[in-house]
Amino acid sequence: MSSFVKHRSPTHGGVRLALGLGIVWVVILGVIWFAYRNAEGNVGGFFHFLARFHILIVHFPIGVIFLAALMEFLSHFTAFSYLRATVPFTLWLSFLGAIMATVAGYLLMNVEGFAGRALDLHLYFGLGVVVCTLLSLVFYLREKRFIADIAIAASVFTTMASGHFGGAMVHEPTYLTEYAPAALKPALLVGLSAPASEPPSFPAEAEGPSAAEVPIGERVVYTDFIVPILDKTCNECHNENKIKGKLRMDTHDLLLAGAEGSDTPTVVPGNVDESELIVRVSLPEDDDEFMPPKGDPLKPAEVQLLSLWIKAGAAADMTIAQLGDDPMIAATALEVAAIHASSEEGVAEIAPASYASIWNTLSPEEQIARLTEVNEAAERYHFSVMPVSAEDERLRVNVINAAKEFGDEQIKLLEPVAERIVWLDLARSQITDEGMKSIRLMRELERLHLENTAVTDAGIANLASLGKLEYLNLYGTKVGNGIFETFAKIPSLKKVYLWQTGVDPAEAKAFERRVNLEINTGVELAAPPAPPAPQEIKAPAEAPKPAEPKTDVPKPAEAPPAPAATPATPPAPPAEKKAP
Repeated sequence: MSSFVKHRSPTHGGVRLALGLGIVWVVILGVIWFAYRNAEGNVGGFFHFLARFHILIVHFPIGVIFLAALMEFLSHFTAFSYLRATVPFTLWLSFLGAIMATVAGYLLMNVEGFAGRALDLHLYFGLGVVVCTLLSLVFYLREKRFIADIAIAASVFTTMASGHFGGAMVHEPTYLTEYAPAALKPALLVGLSAPASEPPSFPAEAEGPSAAEVPIGERVVYTDFIVPILDKTCNECHNENKIKGKLRMDTHDLLLAGAEGSDTPTVVPGNVDESELIVRVSLPEDDDEFMPPKGDPLKPAEVQLLSLWIKAGAAADMTIAQLGDDPMIAATALEVAAIHASSEEGVAEIAPASYASIWNTLSPEEQIARLTEVNEAAERYHFSVMPVSAEDERLRVNVINAAKEFGDEQIKLLEPVAERIVWLDLARSQITDEGMKSIRLMRELERLHLENTAVTDAGIANLASLGKLEYLNLYGTKVGNGIFETFAKIPSLKKVYLWQTGVDPAEAKAFERRVNLEINTGVELAAPPAPPAPQEIKAPAEAPKPAEPKTDVPKPAEAPPAPAATPATPPAPPAEKKAP
């Protein structure tokens, strides 16, 4: 075997090759910088495809560098001295792997527009890995083992540091320190900007009752609502440690400043339409510019509150009451608070109806004024508003006498008393999906009639936050199977009428079996075929018996085949008892 393998000492040709590759590496990085120096991120194309292999390539040199360090350490012992001959080979692999990882990583940083403190440190230490492995290889080939050992140790250190800052960029800066001993935490956070343990406070948030006890009108919009929205969906990619698209959103000043060098401001105080933040979160989810690109999109209430805040001036110390007098504003804020509370508690959905009622915070004079305003609107547009009963002062609304004129504008007139309405009959009215946004504010609503209206699945989605809704009539509407996604979020719902709609009866029946809900589609599905009649088993032949007189027994008639599924001709939906 030895005749096929030539053993020889390393030559200076290997040193020149290593230094030449180092120069090529520097040139490649310079070309990447020059080619993408003005790129704004998400360039796309074949090189973008190659750049994303960084996360696969980067793990190879890490393992080989640690292997080289281990082999070099063991080779100092007589029993493992034979490992010394293989150390140059592992150093070559480390050097070449580090070159490929840094080239792909630097390309990825430029084509996707990443920046930030953690990324900068990740980059610098990653470049340091290449330099240290190059020095290790050169000195080892020159047989200057002591200096090579120092360079190998430096390679291990820079590899660990680069990985640490890379993890801080992908995760939170405190990811590694969360369960670390207290004495190590300061060292692990060197160079990083960890999030403050407490959010910044404003004069309105001086020591006093907790946020949950502060009246909704006195809550600070930015700190109590906007910051949680941004932390959940935006700040993962737009913070001090990781800056994508040259945009930071983790402070109020930086949010208003927008992306560096961009002509499209993120937030324009007083102008919702020109604010890129609202434009991006309102795009279709399959749009390349939609934000956030990953994770759950913002809820409609969150987008609405962001828009209200920007329209009112986007000040850092503005309260909910300063956004306007529209009762819909406070209701929207409560809904956003419910969304954030459900996220913090790990609960899929918490209906806003479980939160404090705005109506109960009003003075008796304000309550009377609102009721008077709504009663005047009822008289003007010929619809009825009355208490549920003599003992129950909550309201029931019926628009039967004004159905031809009652639409989206008229439903807004009910918003001042939205929390008092428990029964709403909008049958044959002109209500559309737009008007369903007002119904979303009726958090105590139990019964809702929408038969023969123009509502669709999109409008019904607004009912998902009504935690007390029990009865829903959608006879003759344009809804389809998409409503079942909304129904799944309303556990209180008990009965739904879906006659003459676009809902598939079989789909409705399947959904009905999964939940505790009665769904009437006005269609009887085909009954399953009757099981075959059991065959008579004849007894074995016995000795002949005396003949008995025959008795003609009529043969049972065969059951007719089950009819195919046909729409029943449903009578009108059962009439609800109206209050006198």
